[in-house]
Amino acid sequence: MSRAMVRGIRVCGYQMKKTLKSPRFFILLLLLTVYFYLNEEGIRNFCSSVQVKASPYIFPFLTNDWICQMFLSGGFLWVAMPLGSREEESAFIRFRCGEKCWDLGNCLAVIGMAVFYTAVLWVLSAVVLIPHLEFSVSWGKIWRTLALTDAAWQYRIQLETNAFIVEQFAPIMATALSFILQVLCISWMGLLLYVVNRQTRSVAGFYLAVAFVFLDTMLFNTFLESFYPLSPVSLVRLGNYSKATLQYGVTLEGGISFYLIGIVCLCGAAVVLPKWRGEEV
Repeated sequence: MSRAMVRGIRVCGYQMKKTLKSPRFFILLLLLTVYFYLNEEGIRNFCSSVQVKASPYIFPFLTNDWICQMFLSGGFLWVAMPLGSREEESAFIRFRCGEKCWDLGNCLAVIGMAVFYTAVLWVLSAVVLIPHLEFSVSWGKIWRTLALTDAAWQYRIQLETNAFIVEQFAPIMATALSFILQVLCISWMGLLLYVVNRQTRSVAGFYLAVAFVFLDTMLFNTFLESFYPLSPVSLVRLGNYSKATLQYGVTLEGGISFYLIGIVCLCGAAVVLPKWRGEEV
């Protein structure tokens, strides 16, 4: 392993520890716990009413829900915004490792935080269903009923349980794909935020990344679904990989390729591009 990579990994560890100890992360964790609890209240009531427990595969439906996805993606961008800031506390580490290793480490930290954040979401989404939760390798009666009948409307359940996901994917596969897509999506947007912020010495990257969060809703409401292949939040929703969107070139392979190419290019840009030498805003 090269010396630059070793230094980058050390910067990554430093930044991740710093972010996980920050008030932003704890505030977001509290807000998401409350949001999940309230959002899944109807499901718990339904389980209680029919006396049937749910299997722990709610995560694909949460990441597929456009309102929930805005909270998940926007929350990550808010937490990731301070990564790589040129504050005095980090000046010594940045000076010792060099600018390129510093940027490489921060890119790794964005990806590492995306993995950790998504894992927390996955655990939290299932935990709030307790005591109406049981392990199973199948979807179970609850998710199939909510996806294929009007029970969700009767019990005023706001979360959309997409029928396409239930019918086309095994639950473990759906959860794994949703996890991977979520990590890639927020890594892509987090790196975009970092690169633009570093180049402009401002928070312009944050606003640009947030614009991508709302792009999915804008495309849907303006009937511009043909641009889905260029919308990261559209590609993270597993329900969008159906025959209806196939005509626009939306495929699972294409979505993953879009994320991976973007992540590699953004990491390269963060390390290679020269930085502005003016004062930071």
